[in-house]
Amino acid sequence: MRYIMWLLALLFSSSLFASCPRISWDETVILKKINDGDTVTLKNGRLVRFIGINTPEINYRNLKKSEPYALEAKALLERYMRVGDKLHLVYDKTKQDKYGRKLAYVYNKTGRNLALLQLQSGFAQHWVIGRNDKFWRCFQDTERQARLRRKAIWSDFKPLLASRLQKSDKGYVYIKGRITEIKKNKQGLKLKIDKQLTVSISKAKLKIFKKSGIDFLLHERLLLSGKLTFSGNKAKLILYHPAQILP
Repeated sequence: MRYIMWLLALLFSSSLFASCPRISWDETVILKKINDGDTVTLKNGRLVRFIGINTPEINYRNLKKSEPYALEAKALLERYMRVGDKLHLVYDKTKQDKYGRKLAYVYNKTGRNLALLQLQSGFAQHWVIGRNDKFWRCFQDTERQARLRRKAIWSDFKPLLASRLQKSDKGYVYIKGRITEIKKNKQGLKLKIDKQLTVSISKAKLKIFKKSGIDFLLHERLLLSGKLTFSGNKAKLILYHPAQILP
């Protein structure tokens, strides 16, 4: 019931989350280059990776082999900023990734949230990586609206069925199914989806779900995102954040 109430609250509040709350900039920088739909280079040579989204990859060796909508995602940024423009950065808990890139929510000189723009246009997936989740609710709702409208990358969206998973499906995927088993233990929570997919939430991460008002009920239908792996023939998915449960 709590999970259903959470979904209803999210739907009811969609107008509130249509744009993320305005907050003060942490830093103002100068744009040198737009690399792709979610990465830019600053005048000082530093790479900045947008927090909260992932856009299709550009193949610079052969542009025709780029992922669908990759060039459109870059072109969208080019409409809203130019080389030499000021950009405003807002940081979250983790400010740098393992590749040395600066992690930030990036705003153009007029204050437009560029990650939100990509989500609204259907050129980006919403991802929560690590602890950077300042805007996850409004990002998730914005992605949902683009998905329901079948915009761009969502035009032929077909989540995998938990009951029909194959080893070739492994990787970052979207899966739908019904909860057929719930088990709690000292390590956390394990769900069975359609008796085929094992979904795990660690004890530490489970606190984040409960804090967000999420509970799980037998026979509930879920749409999940995450990295699908296999141990032998057994499909597994780890949930570490409520953003992986799509409304």
